[in-house]
Amino acid sequence: MEWKSLTVRLVSACAAFLLVAFVLVLATRQSGSGSASNSPLIGKLVPPIAGVGLNGQVFDVDDYSSKWVLVNFFASWCVPCQREHPELAEWRQRRRADGVVVSVPFGDTEEDARTFFDEYGGDWPVLVDSDATWAVAFSVLRPPESFLVAPGGTVVARWQGQITADEVDRVVNDLQLENLAS
Repeated sequence: MEWKSLTVRLVSACAAFLLVAFVLVLATRQSGSGSASNSPLIGKLVPPIAGVGLNGQVFDVDDYSSKWVLVNFFASWCVPCQREHPELAEWRQRRRADGVVVSVPFGDTEEDARTFFDEYGGDWPVLVDSDATWAVAFSVLRPPESFLVAPGGTVVARWQGQITADEVDRVVNDLQLENLAS
């Protein structure tokens, strides 16, 4: 009977170790490991997203119907979000003429979102989704999660996990080439 108890403890300890290791791997994923994901939003008009940003700037996605819009759901406590942030700034800089980034805190407070942007920078709108309306409309599971909206307002890509400016530009460039070919 004693060996059964020892076996149960050993199996429990191994399971706990594997769970902790899995969580650590997810929390420390490397740059660019965000995966393009299917979404029921792909090919559909972007859900309404509008409000006053943390900096007092009014944002309405419909006002940017002639530009690429990168909607990014993030959290201040999210390590991949912290690593991804410079990539968002890079994409914003590259696409200043034809693109805009908008960030939405997910599972975070307004105060923590402000502190995050004070620490990591970023000159784009940050809209607080206090009742999770936008997170639900975009079917966000966990941060970071990003959606690319093409000129005209159609959602064309979704990434779950940390992304890079190059990954977003690859989608933009591929779609622009497709449009030229058709």
